[in-house]
Amino acid sequence: MNLPRLLPEKSGEPQRTDSVLLAVYAPFGTDPVLSTYPDGSSQTLAQHPLVQGLLKVAESGVHVAALVDRVDDDTWLIEIEAGKPAGMVVTSRWKQDMAHPRNLAGFLRHAHRSRPTAAIVLALEGHGAGYLPEIDRTQLSAATLTENGRFEWRISAGAGAPVLPQGSPLLPQGSPLLPQGSPLLPQGSPLLPVNHMPLSTWGLGAALKAALDAGVPKLAVIHFDNCFNMSAEVLHTVAPYADYATGYPNYNFFTAGQPYPAVFDRLRQQGTATAQQLSQWFAEGNHAVLKAKGNHPTAGCVVRLSRMHAVAECVDDLADALLAALRSAPNPGDRQVVVQRIMNAIILAQQYDTEAGFALETPDQLTDLYSFASALLKFDFRPHPVHPACRALQDALKGIKVYGDADQPWVADGTGITWNFTSNQLAMNIFLPDPLLRGVWDWRSPFYLDVNPDPARPPVQPHIIEFVKVTDWVDFLIEYHRDSPLDGSFVRLLPAAIPEFPVFNASFEPKKPQGGDPCKQLHRPSGPYRPTGPRAG
Repeated sequence: MNLPRLLPEKSGEPQRTDSVLLAVYAPFGTDPVLSTYPDGSSQTLAQHPLVQGLLKVAESGVHVAALVDRVDDDTWLIEIEAGKPAGMVVTSRWKQDMAHPRNLAGFLRHAHRSRPTAAIVLALEGHGAGYLPEIDRTQLSAATLTENGRFEWRISAGAGAPVLPQGSPLLPQGSPLLPQGSPLLPQGSPLLPVNHMPLSTWGLGAALKAALDAGVPKLAVIHFDNCFNMSAEVLHTVAPYADYATGYPNYNFFTAGQPYPAVFDRLRQQGTATAQQLSQWFAEGNHAVLKAKGNHPTAGCVVRLSRMHAVAECVDDLADALLAALRSAPNPGDRQVVVQRIMNAIILAQQYDTEAGFALETPDQLTDLYSFASALLKFDFRPHPVHPACRALQDALKGIKVYGDADQPWVADGTGITWNFTSNQLAMNIFLPDPLLRGVWDWRSPFYLDVNPDPARPPVQPHIIEFVKVTDWVDFLIEYHRDSPLDGSFVRLLPAAIPEFPVFNASFEPKKPQGGDPCKQLHRPSGPYRPTGPRAG
């Protein structure tokens, strides 16, 4: 029996695989909503819609291997031979640490050994958050978090955590600075996320590298079936280990693999496809399910990962041009003009999320790169080559967006908020913390800005992603904040949390606006999902 297969990237290249293996990594073990989706009704693994969808994928002639971790349950290895869904084998792997790189690497090694002639397509389910630091929690101590008692944390509900000199009732202006004027953001935070923590960005890259070093072939496609992982930092990190990636720069809605049967049935009907085509089908399949329901607007993107080298170079060139414009200003007044133009461009650009509320606008701290480059073209930075750098970055990002909707998301029903992703100038997000220079920083900022860690300090962040080391993006962020209205002072870190994953709402009916705080009315009419509190994308 001839199974559906993926074609070589270039015509004339030898065919190296004879089938397709869908490898699904589903770390739902910290989220009861995803574990029992929908509406708490899937109390057993067999009842979960993801498992039911994977059986249909196998019916299409695609091998399936999945590692599914659920709340208060074992971690289950699911294996289904192509064309034989009735022969599904489910094996307990006890309880795995789904956030550890070795776990994902081991799963991919096992999947490859079971189907050594298959092209591997990896689907990452559950929560995502764009850039996530690698944190060694064993290095976190009272001494580390307070610099041996020099600072103390004052934590208030919903307001984040300011860090203060020991015994001080208020944060003084001009708090201690790192070199080049970067606000002092203490190494480590007492508000590290414990909810839904997926693999760190470095950890994901390390897992894929370990798998390939052990003989797993380069992945054909990675489908980031979660939120915010169509991210410059994430994509650059995984680029050496896969050919294509499909993902979503803002929130995606959890559908428990509902689009997958149609995607792979399309492959069955066609018989063959390229990795690029399959990547497109992932995005289009996600779009079809969400668009048909309404009130589930998303943007879906596909990138050939070999492009990420050029994207990083263009980001580096843009950062250098902006640095030159900032540093060469002859006086503080002229420098402030440059800062204001950059800020205005950020405000005009498409924002994604990281702050409380569902409005996608500054002070959100994820910015679309393509949109930012386009907005910068509206302002004069001569004689510095900001505009040529913007146009080069635009060229590097063209064609990545597959679709984008405009609609009111059901999670913001009654607020009047619309998510509009119809612009052709969208591609991927990048971390751009504290865009309005308020001194209010996303919790990831201390790690992101620490590209040259002090060897005398505890290695709270033992590994740093290459993107922040090979580009001057961090240098630009530091310089942009150097003479902020708060004199570069640090005010507070936003509460650390991985975002709640808005689920696909199978029972949504439009409702009339209610009184009171709309952000406290967000609910799933017939389900357990309750988005609460600030979110850090």
